[in-house]
Formats: sequence, structure tokens, C-alpha cells
Amino acid sequence: MQITQKLWESNYELASLSLNTKFIQGIKNGDLPRIKFQEYLAQDYFFLESFARAYGLAVSKSRNKENIKILSVLLSGVSEELLLHETYAKEWDIDLTTNFIEPATKKYTDFLEEVSLNLNLIEILSAMTPCMRLYSWLGKNLLNMISENPYKEWILTYSDQSFDNLAKSLEYLIDEYDDSYDFGQVNFLYKKAMELELEFFNAYSTFS
Repeated sequence: MQITQKLWESNYELASLSLNTKFIQGIKNGDLPRIKFQEYLAQDYFFLESFARAYGLAVSKSRNKENIKILSVLLSGVSEELLLHETYAKEWDIDLTTNFIEPATKKYTDFLEEVSLNLNLIEILSAMTPCMRLYSWLGKNLLNMISENPYKEWILTYSDQSFDNLAKSLEYLIDEYDDSYDFGQVNFLYKKAMELELEFFNAYSTFS
């Protein structure tokens, strides 16, 4: 069994909890209050910026050209996503210039910053991969619920094979990592990221 498969299966319960949050179920059913999605999108911009910085630090800690190439492509993808996010924000009437980071977002971005500044490459990747794998998995779980759904674009984005391929690129770097590492530490970071994802979704799950 590949390391990333073992990590995913070990933390599958947290993924299921995320799927069953009122936020994700609201996207699935199309009845999530518009304001909650707007709040989520505004905060997700902070997260994308943090993810871009983490990729950059991962590149700086890479020892071979293949890793650098893969991570550079992923970093470029996040940069493009930030630009697309600005367009998406306009479509949803979100003013990013007056945007302030919220506690659940800051906990996640602080975690990514601490890991990417202070730990090694596989530990950084283990903190980043859960987001990619989880979103791909959530998108695919929601894919059959897009008819007349106001959140159709979100579902289609994360259920698309191109996004799954990005997650697989990160997982490949972990599975092919050839230096020694502590699996317990890697799993701890993976689990922590999954817990922070759940907390992030729960922050937008309070509505009647």
C-alpha cells in the first residue's frame, strides 16, 4: 500500500465528517445560504495565498529537479487560481479589499506557515496534500447533485479529473520520497490538516 493511501485511509473518518458538515451538504443540496458561501470564498483567498507560499518553501527544500519541476507547476496553478478567485469573487459580490482573516482560517494558515518554514519537504507535503485530496473526494461525492444548483461551478471544479491530477502530483512526491522520515510525524501532520479542514467547513455550517 502506498504511503498516501495509508494516510488517507487512516484519516477517512475526518473526511466523512467534512462531507457531512452543514456547509458541504448545503452545497450538495444547493440550499446553502448565499452569505455563507460568500464568507467561505472570501476566507479561501487567504488560504490560497498561504498555499502558494508553502509551495514556494517546498521548492526551496527540494533536492532533485523532478520535485522542483512538479512543485513549480503546482505553484503556477495556485497563482492562476488566485486570479480566477478574484473573478469568482466579483461574480459573488465579494469585496476582497475589505477582507479580514477569520479565526478558523488563521489557524489553518498559521499551521501551514509553521510547517513550511520549519520542517522538511515530506512534512510540508503531508500538511498540504489533505486539502487537495479532500476537495477532490468531496467534489466527486457531490457530482450527481448539480442540476439547477447555484454551486454547480464549485462542484464541477473540484470533481474534475484535472484537479484530481493535481492531488496525485502531490501524493506522488510523498510516495516517491527517498529520504528517511518518521511516519508517525507525517501522519500527525496529515491528520492535523484534515482536522483544520473540518474546522474550516464547520465555521460556515451555522445556519438554520
